[in-house]
Amino acid sequence: MQASTIQNLVGLCFQMETTLLLKTQHFGQYEPPEFEALTMHEKKAQAAMIMAKINRLPNLQRAVLWALHVQRETEMIYLTTHTPCKYGYKTDLDIIRKWATGKGPGCRDLGDRHGVHYTTLHRYGKKIVRQLERAMHQAYAALEGPLGEIIRNLRYETTQTANINHPFQYSNA
Repeated sequence: MQASTIQNLVGLCFQMETTLLLKTQHFGQYEPPEFEALTMHEKKAQAAMIMAKINRLPNLQRAVLWALHVQRETEMIYLTTHTPCKYGYKTDLDIIRKWATGKGPGCRDLGDRHGVHYTTLHRYGKKIVRQLERAMHQAYAALEGPLGEIIRNLRYETTQTANINHPFQYSNA
């Protein structure tokens, strides 16, 4: 398992929790290069440990990570409870969905829906996105302390492996 940042590590764990194990169980062996060195039990254990740390985060931070990495609708709906809802629940949900998945109506469509200029909705959307990104960065910062050791160990293991298997390495023997 290789990860250079906390975002990569969390993304890999969400991938293992949601897709990798299902693909392996139902559709045969699927191994991204990051997971080749680990057995299935080790992968499950690593992912479970990291997901346990994620699930101990405050509700808002946990929901932001789930919405961003898994695009689950329930978390997006929960996130609307932390937004101003100035133009209604559905508009905030569309903005959150667009942020998390990249799909959804744009500012012009939202402006037409509410009869306001699209730049007004663009500014409102930026305000909501700033809130979401602030919560996302807080979540990553909270995880970085406990999971930083894992990232350092992964980097150390890859550098050690690279040095051992280097084809032009000479010994003094």
